[in-house]
Amino acid sequence: MGYRSEVKAVFYTKNEEKWPVLKLYMEENFPKEWSLELIESSHYYGYVFSAGDIKWYESYPDVQAFDAFVDAYRNLIDSESSTLSWTYEFIRIGEDSTDIETDSEGDCSYLLTVSRQIETDF
Repeated sequence: MGYRSEVKAVFYTKNEEKWPVLKLYMEENFPKEWSLELIESSHYYGYVFSAGDIKWYESYPDVQAFDAFVDAYRNLIDSESSTLSWTYEFIRIGEDSTDIETDSEGDCSYLLTVSRQIETDF
């Protein structure tokens, strides 16, 4: 069975003029083994990545492909000459209540948040 996680990431810009370049970059470079959903907002332009009930191990090829993409994306944001105005946010929640990993780059609007709640399962 293995340890399972819930993972979500957003890749976006708040600048509508930068959206066509981001869209093209994502279409050409995001790992084909994963799927994305379009962000439908009048303030943000980009994509949401979601993976639920998944074994998110760094040794897995799919996770390595995602991480390699994120590294390249972050490098574009970080470059001194960058005028892209792109942003990245990531959250992974593991089975253990204290196992939460977050990461971000760029001018974050904190589109991803974690909330805990108690539910009943009868």
